[in-house]
Amino acid sequence: MIIHGYLHAFLDIFYSRSCLHCNNNLNSSYELYICKDCTKGISYISNSHCVRCGTALGPHTVSTAEGCMACKERNLPFSTLTSVTYYDGAMKTLIHKFKYSGQRFLCNTLNDMMLAQENLKEIVPNIDIIVPVPLHWIKKMRRGFNQAELLARGIQQYFSKPVSVNNLYRVKNTASQTQLSRKQRQINIHNAFRVHDPKSFQKKRILLVDDVLTTGVTASECSKILKQSGARSVHLLILATAKDHG
Repeated sequence: MIIHGYLHAFLDIFYSRSCLHCNNNLNSSYELYICKDCTKGISYISNSHCVRCGTALGPHTVSTAEGCMACKERNLPFSTLTSVTYYDGAMKTLIHKFKYSGQRFLCNTLNDMMLAQENLKEIVPNIDIIVPVPLHWIKKMRRGFNQAELLARGIQQYFSKPVSVNNLYRVKNTASQTQLSRKQRQINIHNAFRVHDPKSFQKKRILLVDDVLTTGVTASECSKILKQSGARSVHLLILATAKDHG
């Protein structure tokens, strides 16, 4: 770690580095990709949220294992939802650079953020298998990797849980969900996923991992397919969630 710090200090003499979010110079060896101010601005999600749907809870809102007022009456295909940060500011920049600008090296930083979520120590030990939300093979080939799979590998290394990469797969190369409404996303993603071998998921407690949750349509569709394949339960782990994910 000390050598790592000296190396960055030496490189800073010859190569100026700038924050990926605000573009200010990075002068500290501990500021690898974003500055201290931007790091402090990352909005981590506290424990004051519904364990079932992830909705932030107010001071007078009651939530149980069955959910909060926002989800108790909804037929959600997953059992719990754990998210690490909100999808805004520097966090949004890091994820965009990671996914769309080929900066795969950011995976280590994002994995560290995910592993810092205290709730994982309660959830993952009871999990049987980790499943990343899959990309269509064409999109994965163009990008060079599946970001959810890399995040799942980080969880695997820390908790020594098996990862299933190809059993849940995407059969439709769907259009980008970014600019679509919730209803359009539901139509776009309908029947987009299948399972090769349902028996390997039967009676399993599955941790479904993805990088971003906006409306929850993709995660819900994956969870539904996993439950139809015989999974005992599905628990979502999301790196960043939009504040108005619904």
